[in-house]
Formats: sequence, structure tokens, C-alpha cells
Amino acid sequence: MDIQLTISLADGTAQAHSVPVGVRALPIIVVQRAEKFAIFLNSCPHAGVQLDSRGGGFFDHSGSYLQCSLHGALFDPQSGRCVSGPCQGARLVPIAHRVAADGSLIIRDVEHIPARAMPGPRRY
Repeated sequence: MDIQLTISLADGTAQAHSVPVGVRALPIIVVQRAEKFAIFLNSCPHAGVQLDSRGGGFFDHSGSYLQCSLHGALFDPQSGRCVSGPCQGARLVPIAHRVAADGSLIIRDVEHIPARAMPGPRRY
């Protein structure tokens, strides 16, 4: 299933969105850097919380990394790889997408995201 998402996002920023998938809402992070988009499930691989669960946006103080507001894990904004923190080496779940001719984002294959990757409590 493909879902069209129309957003306005400045370069070097990230936004949270909620995408309907059947009866659930899929929380995602859309990042734009150097005119390229990266989209991830908004769920820390360590704690299962949304990265912005405590407010304050997505980026760390340097503006270089996405940061989990719960435990401070840092993620590369293009690859989603955790570079620091309790889940170092893990990755944010990438969301397949493409940019349509009109500039909107087409989120692809959301029904194939495993339930275990969805936000929720983790054991650690």
C-alpha cells in the first residue's frame, strides 16, 4: 500500500508525521538533508519510545544527529544507524519512499513493517 504525504520541510530539519495504516497510525520521522529525504519509523530501537517523546524536536544540540529524548541515543539522519548511546550499532527502521513528480512523498509498503518495530515498551 502506498500513501501520499505532502509536506513542507526546510533543508536540515525533521518532522513527525502519523500515517494511517489500516486501524493503526504509523509514527514516522521525515528528514531532509542536502535536498534528499530519509524516512524512519519514529521508534527508538532501544526503548521503543518515539524519539521526540519528551518534546524538543529531533536533533541534538549540534544539529548533526537525531536524538532519542529518553536516553540520548544519537542516530545518523541519513542512514538511521545509532552512533552513540544504549543501542549503538542498531538502526532506526527505514521507511521505503519515493518523491513524486509534484514533490510530494510516496510512502511505500507500510503494511510490511514488522509489528515488533512499532513503538512500545522494550526489555533492556
